[in-house]
Amino acid sequence: MKNVATAIGVSMLSPVIVGSLLGMYFVFVYGDGELFWQLLTTAIANAHIVGISMAVCVLPTYHFLYKRNKVTYSAVMTTAMIGGAVLTYLFSVSGGPIIIANSIMCSLGAALFLYSLRRHSAS
Repeated sequence: MKNVATAIGVSMLSPVIVGSLLGMYFVFVYGDGELFWQLLTTAIANAHIVGISMAVCVLPTYHFLYKRNKVTYSAVMTTAMIGGAVLTYLFSVSGGPIIIANSIMCSLGAALFLYSLRRHSAS
């Protein structure tokens, strides 16, 4: 249980990672440093989507597959991406690039969750 809690904590780094990468991309393309901080804070402000997606979609899917000994990364990642898109539509916006960014953040969160579980299970 401690491994799962640690893995969930690690998965919450995904908004910082995605916000930083998008911010750096737009700084290099447009040369505006203000855009970096705006994108980073927007990604962090949307971190609740990642947390809810982990709680509502990823953990139940992982638990269901773990009980049946059929955990596949693609199933958990797909659930996270679809959950992120649906939750973004419900809570945030009805369209636009933010749905894609939040879906990527949720799938990266699920990937970090699985990676951390695998890493802590091996040691």
